[in-house]
Amino acid sequence: MSVATCLGVDTHERPPLRWARDHWPEWGRTEPGLSVVADLPELPDWLGQASPERRDEVLAALARTAAHHVEAVSVITWLLVPGAVNLARQLADLSPDIDALVAGQLWLTVRAYGGDPHRSVAATLLARTRREVMADLGVGDAALRRDRVWASAVPMGSVPEVPGVDAGTDPERELAELLEDAAAMGVLTREDRALLMDVAREAARLNAPARRGRGGLMTPSVAELVAEDYAASARTVRRRAAMAVTGLAAFHRSIH
Repeated sequence: MSVATCLGVDTHERPPLRWARDHWPEWGRTEPGLSVVADLPELPDWLGQASPERRDEVLAALARTAAHHVEAVSVITWLLVPGAVNLARQLADLSPDIDALVAGQLWLTVRAYGGDPHRSVAATLLARTRREVMADLGVGDAALRRDRVWASAVPMGSVPEVPGVDAGTDPERELAELLEDAAAMGVLTREDRALLMDVAREAARLNAPARRGRGGLMTPSVAELVAEDYAASARTVRRRAAMAVTGLAAFHRSIH
């Protein structure tokens, strides 16, 4: 599945882009910087000819619009698809599901973008996406920092069964509460919350090496065992778990 398909922006008829196109004149009245084109499909060509400063102004205007209309996030990701495809190609040897991982992280990165910095917006968003994807896959300095945080917050030797139990240690209770809060806020589905708990439980049972991304949660042997219970492939389990952890990490950062 391509990056654009994973993002839901592979055609103008997909709901987010169709909605954005229908409301483009209205967005332009609220954000005059978007009035550079009369119709949304004309925007990529305009950006290709504009100066870097003008491109940044348009992306920042879209980011401000996204605070009220989440469809603007999809517009930004649509504009960044060429860069995201190139990024996924560069990281292809790290995961067979790299398109989905890049797409999911790009959406989260754009959603969290508040308009700062105001320069080199596209390059900044893609660089942040690259860093977070590599961290999720256990590669680079960001991964090392995350693993230290994950190891301190989630003792891999004992993972709580379900939220609300009398967990043996505060970090265990914190993990359970974080997962429950993320599910309650719609960051995780209940199914993905359960999947993360099952993956963490198997990683603890197998004593998966913490140096493998996210405290061992992305270890292939762990995914294979969990896949048996979910009647799914190990590849599917790893993709779902990686995207769920990405969402959980973004949620954790937003509340701290």
